[in-house]
Amino acid sequence: MSKEERLISEISLGMLIGQIHRLSTKRFVQNSHKFGLDISMDQWLVLGPIWKNEGISQKGIAEYCQKDKTSVTKIINTLEKKNLVVRVPDQLDHRIKRIVLSNKGKELFHNVLPVMEQTRDELRSGVSDEEIDSLKAVLTKIYRNLYSN
Repeated sequence: MSKEERLISEISLGMLIGQIHRLSTKRFVQNSHKFGLDISMDQWLVLGPIWKNEGISQKGIAEYCQKDKTSVTKIINTLEKKNLVVRVPDQLDHRIKRIVLSNKGKELFHNVLPVMEQTRDELRSGVSDEEIDSLKAVLTKIYRNLYSN
């Protein structure tokens, strides 16, 4: 067993998951820059539900991403400054702001898809589909254990 393998085997599950998250986020940003794109992982994660549910509310985005409303508001503010999204008042309740992608946001979304694909491929290199399915199943059980308690 190599030094690296020993170290990894001694790391707790939570630490390993955290490290994988940080490294995959870093890789996504690196790959984005290679493609000439300026987007963070958090910004990308917020763009996803807006793309899927055009006109989703900020509250809906927070629930979808499982992020607090304050964090989502900051991310949307950044996306708005980059002219990627627009806040539109709800027709029935003007307190609610609906978030829609601008043309520039739609273009960026399409441009990021190959970055996501490349990052996913790098992440899964040497890992079979069956191993990915098993990992997802185990992590889903752990998630449910933590979410329900």
